[in-house]
Amino acid sequence: MLAVAEKIETERKIHAIETSELHKKNFGQYFTPYAIAEFMASLFPVSNDDLNILDPGTGIGILSCALLNRIKKENWNNPSIKLSAYDIDTEVLENLTQNLIEQKKNFTDFDFKIHNADFLEKTSFEYSFGKNEEFTHVIMNPPYKKILSKSSAREFCRYFGLETVNLYSAFMGAAIAQLKEKGYLVAIIPRSFCNGLYYKPFREFILKNCSIKQIHLFESRKDAFKDESVLQENIIILLQKGTSQRDVKISYSNGADFESLIEKYYDFREIVNPFDKEKYINIPLPSCLLSDDFFDCQFVSLKETGISVSTGAVVDFRAKSFIRKNPDENTVPLLYPVHFKNYRTNWPKESKKPNAILLTEETKTMIVPTGNYVTVKRFSTKEEKKRIVASLVSDGDINASNFAFENHLNVFHSDKKGIQKELAFGLIVWLNSTFLDNQFRKFSGHTQVNATDLRNLPFPSKEKLIELGKKLEKYDGWNQELFDSIARECLNEKSAAANF
Repeated sequence: MLAVAEKIETERKIHAIETSELHKKNFGQYFTPYAIAEFMASLFPVSNDDLNILDPGTGIGILSCALLNRIKKENWNNPSIKLSAYDIDTEVLENLTQNLIEQKKNFTDFDFKIHNADFLEKTSFEYSFGKNEEFTHVIMNPPYKKILSKSSAREFCRYFGLETVNLYSAFMGAAIAQLKEKGYLVAIIPRSFCNGLYYKPFREFILKNCSIKQIHLFESRKDAFKDESVLQENIIILLQKGTSQRDVKISYSNGADFESLIEKYYDFREIVNPFDKEKYINIPLPSCLLSDDFFDCQFVSLKETGISVSTGAVVDFRAKSFIRKNPDENTVPLLYPVHFKNYRTNWPKESKKPNAILLTEETKTMIVPTGNYVTVKRFSTKEEKKRIVASLVSDGDINASNFAFENHLNVFHSDKKGIQKELAFGLIVWLNSTFLDNQFRKFSGHTQVNATDLRNLPFPSKEKLIELGKKLEKYDGWNQELFDSIARECLNEKSAAANF
């Protein structure tokens, strides 16, 4: 079995080096390192019943072979094992076939079938007529590729009762639909489905059909797939179909060695807030696994504070004819992310970005009155230490009666007007706190920060935000240490599992 594992891992590394990036992109194809495949296979509970295994997007058979190796090594005594392997890439079929033939030698009753076919197309057709197989186990590293709203893949998903935007969630939905009651699914997938509007139907589909048994978090997809040019942050998830939801095991490792494995059980309400209509999936960070510090205060929703958040109204390529490089007659200041530095407004600024927009009948709906606002960039770079960085626009920053925000900014406001000064200062403290940044990272593994994400975060009450703001007003030099110090002082930080 060791020889088989070494052979497969060698084949994977050759594929990673010799296969063109275009080929990988076209197929959404990134093979799983064998050490990760072994870990994924280890998550299934031991079974002595007949097994019917599904591996959609099989590649060269790494995941299937890891599971079969485990079954043989631990002597599960299964009287019968069937495997259905799907892959549309003809270039992998020879290696896949040989690897499964080698596995067949280890079992007295093992049969496999390789389908060189579109997994979604074939199984959706069979499912619609009730002719599909039912599987006891699914192990998968599905393709990662966006699908268009009018694509055939979207149509195939609808046969399974799912609307989704990416092949990985489409494959998972199809696999869940064909899983037997009490059957298990293990998948390694990007964690982008944990938040955001477009993946809400997929989150609801998972929660309706399955219980979440375990989630394993990698530091980044780059660490998990270090031989590939992959930047998405990945998780491994274990689901069981048709069973009641109980506590969820959260585990974490720096990379694919699993030597420094950390794990802890969490109440499901800490993973999916029962009052969250968006059904965000929150994954506690490694620091949360090792610590129990949180703020000893009651959190509320942003709506309960009387504050709103929206994306900036000016989409520059659509408003191009109205935008001006420098302020002039009949213009108002136009604020881009580049106009914010050290948590303050820096306008006008010499840069590639414009500084103004014409005030006309066509643009008046994009303009807001001068006041106190708080902005958060919608996009951060991977190198930035924090995902959420909030900056203040105050009454005295800009000498104008109106201004506008560009679409790459999230803007906190009060009914499209400015916010009470102390409240705006309090938002600066809270949004820039390390605690809140960690809360955001629980459900978001990418660098984009959407207004919906910000609405979904916990906030202190309006009164507490004002208290934070009054403290901050006493200081000129703002920094991370100051924000965290004020937050701890006013909100009584004690334990990391926030009572939100």
